Amino acid sequence: MAIENSKKKIGFDFDKVFVSYPPVIPDILIDYLYKGNIVLKKGNDFNNLKYRMPGFLEQQLRIFSHNHIFRPPLKNNIKALRKLRKNSDHKLYLISSRFGFLKDQTNAWLDRQKLRKDFDGIHFNFENKQPHIFKENVIKKLQITHYVDDDLDLLVYLSKKMPENNFFWITDKKNHSYKNPKKNIIIIKSIKNLFAKYL
Repeated sequence: MAIENSKKKIGFDFDKVFVSYPPVIPDILIDYLYKGNIVLKKGNDFNNLKYRMPGFLEQQLRIFSHNHIFRPPLKNNIKALRKLRKNSDHKLYLISSRFGFLKDQTNAWLDRQKLRKDFDGIHFNFENKQPHIFKENVIKKLQITHYVDDDLDLLVYLSKKMPENNFFWITDKKNHSYKNPKKNIIIIKSIKNLFAKYL
């Protein structure tokens, strides 16, 4: 997939792109709580993708776990973002599907890391829409050309809806079942990797 060296509109997810999961909780458990029994398989109909809204007790647990103490910044990705901001004319957007019950914790984390100034726009799913629908609508509205996310299920859905866009699956997994899941999804290890190779 050819990517021209011109001014672009780049969207970034939040969790696992700029903020880490809690270090003591396995990622696979958090992903299961977030997505339920969604399993990525070749040929899946991602038009029926659906994410679960946690109940009250789970929401309280998540509010506690989203304290900045348990959610360290991914410093290398933030550093690369700021370098991209400084050295290019690209428009940068934060597009996250975090639900509304995490609004206070999310805003506190952004303020603590002074991350707001690094984006041309910030969009969170505080109205509790289905994450893939929310992101599809925002990406289309903003005319995003490149989008980075850690959720491959969601990226496969988006890649089918917007085949002309460039999507980037950011992952540190060495053993995964998809080497090249879709022709418009590129696997990257970090924002620095995106900056060095594809912009």
